[in-house]
Amino acid sequence: MNSRERMSIAMKKGQPDRVPVMCQLSWGHVLLNSGIRPFEFVFNPQAFAEGFWILRKRYNFDGILLDLGYHQPEETRSKIRVEIVEGGDMCFLPDGSRMFCPNNDDPRQYFDNKPQYPEIKNINVEIVNIDDFVPEWKLEPYKIMLARAAGDFSVHGEVFSPFDGLTEIMGIENAMVGLLTDPAKCHELLSRFVVRSFIIARAQISTGVDAMKISSPFAGKGFISKDFYRKFVLPHEKELVRKIHEFKPDIPVYMHTCGAIGDRLELMAESGVDGIECLDPPPLGDCMLADAKKRVGDRMFIKGNMDSVNVLLSTTPESMDEYVKQQITDGAGGGGYILSSACSVAPAVKPELLEALVPLAEKYGKYQG
Repeated sequence: MNSRERMSIAMKKGQPDRVPVMCQLSWGHVLLNSGIRPFEFVFNPQAFAEGFWILRKRYNFDGILLDLGYHQPEETRSKIRVEIVEGGDMCFLPDGSRMFCPNNDDPRQYFDNKPQYPEIKNINVEIVNIDDFVPEWKLEPYKIMLARAAGDFSVHGEVFSPFDGLTEIMGIENAMVGLLTDPAKCHELLSRFVVRSFIIARAQISTGVDAMKISSPFAGKGFISKDFYRKFVLPHEKELVRKIHEFKPDIPVYMHTCGAIGDRLELMAESGVDGIECLDPPPLGDCMLADAKKRVGDRMFIKGNMDSVNVLLSTTPESMDEYVKQQITDGAGGGGYILSSACSVAPAVKPELLEALVPLAEKYGKYQG
C-alpha cells in the first residue's frame, strides 16, 4: 500500500495498513529547512513547490498541503526590486507597496497609506471569472507536486471559508460588529464568498488534487459564539461543501479551525465535511483527541492533534515516542485517523522530530488484519 492509498482509506474513515502521517508545514518551517530564498519561495511557483517537495521527501509524509500563495508570473516578478535585509528579503512591488519576506515566517506587506476598511453598506463582492481569478500559473505548484507524486503520495489543496473572506474584506473587528448591526448584508456577502471559494476550489480540484481543505481560522469560540457560528458560519460552509461534493463527489473535504472548538464539534460535522483538523489541545484550544473521536469520529475522519508549540518545540526524540503512542491510542481506534500536528508545524520545530513520525506510526499505528 502506498502513501496515497493509505491516506485515501483513512479519509474514508477506514483502516489502512497503518496510521498515515501528514503535518501541515508552515511557510517559516519550509524556509528554515529547505534552503529556498524567501523572495523566490513567496513569488516563484516553481520555488514554492520545490520547498514543500524537499521537506515532504525528507519527512516521508503520506500527504502534503499546498495553498495558492502569492505567486506571480515571470513578467511581474522581473519588476519586483529586492533588497537583502536582516532576516530576509525586502521586496518593492510594482503597486508601490513593500513586502518583507522573512526567512522564518509568512510575508508582511506594508503600505505608505494604510488601506481603510469600507463601511459595510459600501462593500460589494463581485462574482469573478475563473480565468481572471485563478490564472493557470497560480496552479503550477499543484501540477508540479502531482507530477512528482506520480500517484505515490497524497496532494491536498486549500481554500478559505466564506467567513474568512468576510473578515478579510471588512477587518476582523468590523466583521464582528457587522454581524450585530447588519446581519442581512453579512449573509449576502457570505453567500458571494461561497461562490468565490468554490471557484478557487474547483480550479485546484481540476488539477487532480486528492483532497480539499477549507481553512476557517476565525470560526472558533475565541472569536465567535456557538450561536453565531450556527447562524453565520455553518450555513455558508455547508453550501460550500455541497458545491464541492457536487462538482467532484469522491473528493474528501476537511475543515481547519484553530483554537477552541470543543463546544461546536457536532455543528461542524453538520456542514457535511468528511474530516476535521486542528483540534488544538489545551492551552491553545480545548480539544482532547479521545473525546473528539468519541463524539464525531463516526461522522468524520480526524487529523491531529499534536501541539506544535507547547510540545513539539520543547520535546526530545525520546519523549516523542510516548507522546505519539498516546496520540495513536486516542485517535486511531476504528480507523479514520491521520497523525498530524494540530495546526501548522511551528517554524522552529526540529526536523529530527518530524523525521521520527513515520517510524513511530510504523511502530504503534499498524492495524491488525
